[in-house]
Amino acid sequence: MKKSMEQENIAPSIQKNNFMSEKRKNLFFYISLMIIPVAQFLIFYIGVNIRSFAYAFQKIDVAANTVQWSLDNFRNIFERFKTSTLYSELISVSLKAYLYSLLVGVPLGLFFSYYISEKLPASAAFRVLLFVPSIISAVTMVTIYLNFVESALPDILGDLFGITHDGFLENINTRLPSIIFYSLFIGFGTAVLMYSNSMSSIPPEIIEAGKLDGAIGMKKFVYIVLPQIFGTLSTFLIIGVAGIFTNQLNLFSFYDAGAPDGVKTFGYYLYSNAQQAVNEAEYPYLAALGLLLTAIAVPLTMLIKWALEKFGFSED
Repeated sequence: MKKSMEQENIAPSIQKNNFMSEKRKNLFFYISLMIIPVAQFLIFYIGVNIRSFAYAFQKIDVAANTVQWSLDNFRNIFERFKTSTLYSELISVSLKAYLYSLLVGVPLGLFFSYYISEKLPASAAFRVLLFVPSIISAVTMVTIYLNFVESALPDILGDLFGITHDGFLENINTRLPSIIFYSLFIGFGTAVLMYSNSMSSIPPEIIEAGKLDGAIGMKKFVYIVLPQIFGTLSTFLIIGVAGIFTNQLNLFSFYDAGAPDGVKTFGYYLYSNAQQAVNEAEYPYLAALGLLLTAIAVPLTMLIKWALEKFGFSED
């Protein structure tokens, strides 16, 4: 009887030890799984941005090897806004790139995704062809595109219609539209892939119920598909707003650091100037400019997110 009671007392202790051992194993597995991405986040996001934030409030004299804390960088930026047209041009091009993406890229992406998800003729071939530019080297794609718009397309227009046309990137009137078209084209495959995958995951019973209610063709797209994939769509819309001042339109691939005026975006301006910086003294001004643009982009992004959540489609 006594032995039986001792065994009963030991059993909960063994279970507790096993539970603690299992808990430690799970904790060790979690730590080993997360240590690399957490370290990457701390170093390449927190660390880099803290240094950039500090740069924005510094004035560095490389010759004297001194660092002063001041607001001169911000004063210089506001002064340049008043006296120069550079920033207004950068804002104009950045907004044009975003609006083209929003008004042309998003509708076309949804259209092709719906076509593919419906498994209409040649949909599988479209899926492959649209995604191929996303996996080919950027240098290769830019080279192909340059040869097409600068040589092949003018020759085609001349042979078929007798139209004499300079290269589309050489001509100042067609340069920006050509670059925006390339930017939309190169990012088209990823958007189509995400949209079509989201459409394919819609439960079949919802589709069948919609068909019984007469939702076929475009009605099906508007009243069933669009509300069901609105989470994916709103993510792309929010990312687009957040990237207004960071999108460089692949200009560095086309022109390296020598892009002509009229096509430069804020993203390209910041990237190219940071890449060409001769010494550390040039970073504070760029950091301050980036901080100001972030101060504009963050509340704008949050506003768009709120508006999409409040006034967007409902899955119900």
